Amino acid sequence: MTDFPPLPAASRWRVPLGVLLIVPLLAALVLVVELARFQPTIVYRIEGGVLEVRGGNGLLGNHRRIPLASLSEVSEVTLGGGRRVAGTGLPGYCAGRFSYDRLGSVWQVTDCSRCALMLRLTGEERPILLTPPDRAALGQALRDGRDGDFSPPTRRPPLSWVLFISALPLLVVPLAVYTAAAFFVAPGKLRYRVGSGQLEVQLLLVRRRFPLAGARARRHTPRRVWKLAGSALPGYLAGSFRADGVTTRIYATTARQEGVLLERGRRVFVTPADVPGFLQALERQGARIEG
Repeated sequence: MTDFPPLPAASRWRVPLGVLLIVPLLAALVLVVELARFQPTIVYRIEGGVLEVRGGNGLLGNHRRIPLASLSEVSEVTLGGGRRVAGTGLPGYCAGRFSYDRLGSVWQVTDCSRCALMLRLTGEERPILLTPPDRAALGQALRDGRDGDFSPPTRRPPLSWVLFISALPLLVVPLAVYTAAAFFVAPGKLRYRVGSGQLEVQLLLVRRRFPLAGARARRHTPRRVWKLAGSALPGYLAGSFRADGVTTRIYATTARQEGVLLERGRRVFVTPADVPGFLQALERQGARIEG
């Protein structure tokens, strides 16, 4: 078979756009890893005149050390109209910045229940919310400066959460790998081979073959092109498109320059670097050259 490279993928936007898309996907991968190792544990511990509040672990964890001398108010409250502002909200675990109708903005590490212990600190407007198993006991210990562990028991994550976390890598990892490959590898993989009575198009992952007996081929520059299905990246177009008002298979580095249109029941547009040599090869394999 005779090998024909495509027109060079000269788009100046390919690399910047690829980086712009891959960075969020890499961030998503980090988030998936953190979610997989995340433990929704809650710790309330008083030791040496300091209240330690800890929720979760890793990048999603929340941690504060509060000197008891800075407490100006300790009271029980009933919450309502809560909204997460910045933090983590899972079944039985709410940590970070939240907002409530009556209290406004708060920082909390709670089990998401409505009854909580509210702490106010001197010189700090945002109160702190906690949900120990015994609110009265923790409140009294804070007032007395008494050491102790008032943490709630660790809850097992619900099955729905476990299934969600298990499924995330199956979605994010292939998407990240394919996006990186499509932007930085696919244009170099694209090849056209003519021989054995067919046109073979080498794509990133697969090969497409089109019989040439009885086919018509001509030089062509598509107009009014938009994607129906497949990849439409700078320097790499592969899939089903609408071109010239007709559904067309496009396997090219660009749809704005002259290439070759092959018609045999379906329309196939390609952009070989050597158009005359490519047309001659098609003709030798049974295609009829027009124009």
